[in-house]
Amino acid sequence: MNAEVRPFRPDDEAAIRRVMAAALEFDRLPGLNAYDFDREAVYISGSPEGAAVALEDGVVRGYVCPDATDLTVHPQFRRHGHGRRLFAAGLEIAANAGRGEINLAVPATGPGRAFAGAMGLAYRSSLWRLDLPPDAFVPTPSFPDGVVARTFGEWLPLERYVALVNNSFAGHPTPLSWTVAEIRQAHERPDFDPSAILLIASAADPEHPTGFVRIGVAPPEEGEPATVGDVRLVGVLPEWRGRGLGRELLRWAVVELRSRGVGRISLSVEAENEFALGLYRRTGFEPAIEWPHWTRSVASGAPAGDGV
Repeated sequence: MNAEVRPFRPDDEAAIRRVMAAALEFDRLPGLNAYDFDREAVYISGSPEGAAVALEDGVVRGYVCPDATDLTVHPQFRRHGHGRRLFAAGLEIAANAGRGEINLAVPATGPGRAFAGAMGLAYRSSLWRLDLPPDAFVPTPSFPDGVVARTFGEWLPLERYVALVNNSFAGHPTPLSWTVAEIRQAHERPDFDPSAILLIASAADPEHPTGFVRIGVAPPEEGEPATVGDVRLVGVLPEWRGRGLGRELLRWAVVELRSRGVGRISLSVEAENEFALGLYRRTGFEPAIEWPHWTRSVASGAPAGDGV
């Protein structure tokens, strides 16, 4: 067997999608579907420097993307050492990006925990998927006087939008950030819908948004009769918080998604983010699925064990 790990290349997208499809069918992890993997594949293709692939006899059999907290090996090619090699590559990617640690989503069931322990990872926190029941009452949004709201469009330079998103999440329990190139790549997709992004700003300076929300609509999951609404991101600049803007953005997301005919509406939140968690619970969202995150320092040395 000839095995190696190399950086992700744009022409690897079809190959990692095949790995994703095989893992989705075999692992049947709760709360994950083809739509989620599609979004991740798009993200990886837009930021290839943040991922690596494992090859066996020249064919892609697995991948790692620390930003997506994901390391996946094709089910038929596990126990070949690909997981251990991919984890080492993930440590290098994280270190090159200036991060002091690597985080991976580790399912509560299955062999992932044994692998995580062998790689020196330890449980850190959990990301929760919260669901809003279809019959839960949510008021229509009512933004304060002096605040204007409008959907994304050519009026807003992309660089200004990316700065808004990054500044809104700079203090997140697990800081999030995107580059202009990554956002541009996502916005250039045929399915990009500018009306799915609402931005708010001071009426005195409407060209400089102070908060935003982005929604999406996913295909029905197994056993569900309707499409699924997704509140992807809600963010408000720190200096504009405490005015109820996040609450009204969330309400807009719910009302807009329901107008598009969705059934269940979901969002994800870090358990450590108590402020956001409280807002979502007060709106009617209920915990549904837990995704534990495990972490370790990138300076802890090379991983041990055979991996997967």
